[in-house]
Amino acid sequence: MKKLSLGILFVLLFSFFAYNAYTYHELSTAEGAYKLAGIPKEEGLIAVYHENNLWQFATYNEKTNMLKLYTVSQSTPFWLKSRRVESSKTLVNYSSVILDLEVLKDYTPHERALLFKTIGWKYDDEIDGSYWWNLSEVIKPNETFYQIYALGTSKEMWIRSKEVLRRDSRFAGDTVGYGSIGVNGVLVFPSYKDTKLLWVKEKPGNQNSSEVLAYYPGVILRGLAKGGIAFTYRDVDQKMAKEIIKKLETKNPKYVQLIFYETLKRVPGYYAFGRSLNGGYCQVEAKSTNPTNITDLGCISNIELR
Repeated sequence: MKKLSLGILFVLLFSFFAYNAYTYHELSTAEGAYKLAGIPKEEGLIAVYHENNLWQFATYNEKTNMLKLYTVSQSTPFWLKSRRVESSKTLVNYSSVILDLEVLKDYTPHERALLFKTIGWKYDDEIDGSYWWNLSEVIKPNETFYQIYALGTSKEMWIRSKEVLRRDSRFAGDTVGYGSIGVNGVLVFPSYKDTKLLWVKEKPGNQNSSEVLAYYPGVILRGLAKGGIAFTYRDVDQKMAKEIIKKLETKNPKYVQLIFYETLKRVPGYYAFGRSLNGGYCQVEAKSTNPTNITDLGCISNIELR
């Protein structure tokens, strides 16, 4: 009986380590990692990011208009792989950038790798943000908008807004909310450089909706939104945007975000908010009525994202 129990234990341990060794080996290739992500056939692959032992696959479902982000990782061949899935309704249509899965075979092993249809595979130092549109190429003075976003990430891909919480030391398990960071339904992939980020603008369309334009490398993707309160972008706003981004980048953030929007018609002027993650959470802001008065960078630590 004892020998039988030991035999069963040996088989279970062997199976456990054999499976972990198999999945770890699969993560050495883009095709293997894609298989482990378990992505349904009805979802089209639109971007891939790889860093060390982590793989991310962004997908788009044309029927449901949903974005999904699959993250797969495994630290050693002696432990289980991790798999996480996030989802969000999209702001723009990603049909034109859906990839042929055959392109996964073109991957060559590197420490970092990025794949998007219009730029192909980029590796290591090539993932530098130079492929994004610059601010001056996207937004011109005297244009009218509902909102303007600038989004950049240096590590990992994002597709949704995340709540920023800080642990409250006064009460065990309690947290305090500090707003959110990120934009729902917009895919952001590494990297960014100065004002070369993913620019998204929402401008007046027809009477019932607004037009959303997302400036990806070599392509502009479009969608519709509900609209809001319009404002007119000016020359001085470009300087304000550059200064806010410059302030955020002093902390070498892994994620950076700038948003222009009008708050209330009865309150003159519109706001520009800059937010970033760098181990903590930082924010800076300015108002169009006094664009040179940009607040100091305020940061908090000990945060978690949900």
